[in-house]
Amino acid sequence: MEVASANSNNVKTMFIRTSKFKTIDIDIAFLGEFSRETATKRSLLTRLLTVATNNYPSKKALANKLYNLYNATLSVSTYPSYKTSITVFNLSIVNPKYVGGDPSLLPEALVFLREVIFNPHTHANAFAKKDFNEQKRILRENIKNIYNNKSRYALRQLLKNMAPDEIISVSSLGTIEDLDPLTPADVYQTYMDMLEKENVMICVTGDFDGQEMLGHLRLLGDFKENPKPEETVSTEEISVAKVREFVEKQNVNQAKLLMGFRTDVNTKSEKFPASLLFNTIFGGTFTSALMRVVREERSLAYYIASQIINEVKILIVTAGIDQNNYQLTSDLVIKQLELYKDGRIADDLISIGKENIINELLEIEDSPQKLSAFQLRNYLHGLDVTIPEMVEKIKNITKEELVEVVRGINLDTVFLLAGEDYNG
Repeated sequence: MEVASANSNNVKTMFIRTSKFKTIDIDIAFLGEFSRETATKRSLLTRLLTVATNNYPSKKALANKLYNLYNATLSVSTYPSYKTSITVFNLSIVNPKYVGGDPSLLPEALVFLREVIFNPHTHANAFAKKDFNEQKRILRENIKNIYNNKSRYALRQLLKNMAPDEIISVSSLGTIEDLDPLTPADVYQTYMDMLEKENVMICVTGDFDGQEMLGHLRLLGDFKENPKPEETVSTEEISVAKVREFVEKQNVNQAKLLMGFRTDVNTKSEKFPASLLFNTIFGGTFTSALMRVVREERSLAYYIASQIINEVKILIVTAGIDQNNYQLTSDLVIKQLELYKDGRIADDLISIGKENIINELLEIEDSPQKLSAFQLRNYLHGLDVTIPEMVEKIKNITKEELVEVVRGINLDTVFLLAGEDYNG
């Protein structure tokens, strides 16, 4: 595998050349602002961009075109990294050499991708009303369904209570309150802002000639050059003065316990690899300490897991419990963290944790989507690390480095979603 950078279409371009895949994946990433004011509009826009274009004015027309491109796949996704919204257009096509060397396939695919990006189904500076109303209805239902998915709902409530004025409390899906007043013209303006004001990165993954690809990419046309830097990771230092506890009662059979911790590690930190290993050991896998101690040994949880979000410097522990075990379970999680702060981390968990992360890193090389996401993450966070280099970093993490990470973790907020009969 060879990774090279270039300048194409007036923007940063990454080539990931590998013969592992029978496809060529082209990713165009727009990097803009993620905020409470933009989240819902961007969420709806992303859905509209995959529905139709002016030359392919229906889902069926788009599907037929993709079928004619040897069953190519198209997706548009959006997600945040701290205060940056990342919108990725992905087109995956079969490598022409596997279909008789068809010389027209790649140019035709790029012209189609240009159509999707620059010519969505609009009229008079507004998205087509029928498409808009349908996607708005679907998004409204998706937002409402968060309430029915109690695990997702509890996570949203934890973050709202933990950081009401911080970006981590903003849902990338959006809110009903912001969705209802949106018009086709509002979302069109969001689309134009994306084209005119946002940074762009191109990433191409597959088996191809670099110079030839540079020539083909010209068919996309030039993107706007917007040199403003993105805020992709938090550098805020937030101290915890007092742990806050919140309880909400609903008609639920299984209580949801969520514990939000502040950390002092972001993705750019030298301690980032050790923080990944800590999370894997603590609650990131089925063999983790929390699973072993809380679920298997004490039978206090139906499930328990942790996730670390280094972009915003938080750690979240989630558990499904009997509501009467609330205090026992939360105390045991805290006790396990305190043991780690004292350096009492089992060597076998460290070995298993390293093996799990290394396997995950190596699996990145088996997926064009994961490879391009890895390179985009490097770009966004100003990193210059290859997968083999990251593997070596993981292998060389010491127990002392793990302890240093854990000592920077402090409990901030506890949220319990309990049954209506809870009296704790």
